[in-house]
Amino acid sequence: MKKKLHRHTIAIWSFLFFLTFSCGGEGEKNEHSHLEPAISNPQKASKVSIHIQWETTMLPLQMEIREPSGAQTLALWTTGSVKEGKQPPFGDLIPESKLVLKPGSKKQFLLVMKNPTDTPVYFFAAPHSALPAEHSFGFKFKCLCVNHAFTVLPKETWFRVVEIRLAPDFLGDQLTLKHNLIGISRERMLQFEKSAGRSLPSEMD
Repeated sequence: MKKKLHRHTIAIWSFLFFLTFSCGGEGEKNEHSHLEPAISNPQKASKVSIHIQWETTMLPLQMEIREPSGAQTLALWTTGSVKEGKQPPFGDLIPESKLVLKPGSKKQFLLVMKNPTDTPVYFFAAPHSALPAEHSFGFKFKCLCVNHAFTVLPKETWFRVVEIRLAPDFLGDQLTLKHNLIGISRERMLQFEKSAGRSLPSEMD
């Protein structure tokens, strides 16, 4: 009787031991499966929709993007200002700040900021971000992120010629590029321009 009871006890403990390790193994499997990152595989598209977005910090003005003027051709990086009533070197507003490019192509356009006030406005741009991140490989935006502060004179419209390039093997059909524009004082602008000229190389290549 004692032998039968002993065998029965051993069988129960063996079953519990097996059940415990089986559940533990499954739990570990599920945990590892949960930690494995999903792999995104963007596909090549015949055209890419690019949305330019702006956020402002302590800046009372708004940025627009416009087509080049057909009247004259401006080189990349050209930056200037035009007074009210004068013929501007830029054309129509780009609807919804959206561009459509083919892989392997490039597009020049103008950043435009109007200052209707009686005082100058100073600002700089933080480095842009690109979303979705998996679509950010294979493009170049020659824009404002050049460690430089800009001035928008009173009663004038500031402009800058910029460019977006897509590599021939760019993958994805959409891309959102976001900048944060930060307003600064004249004193900070002058101080930065003085120190940056000595310590930071130009990125306007």
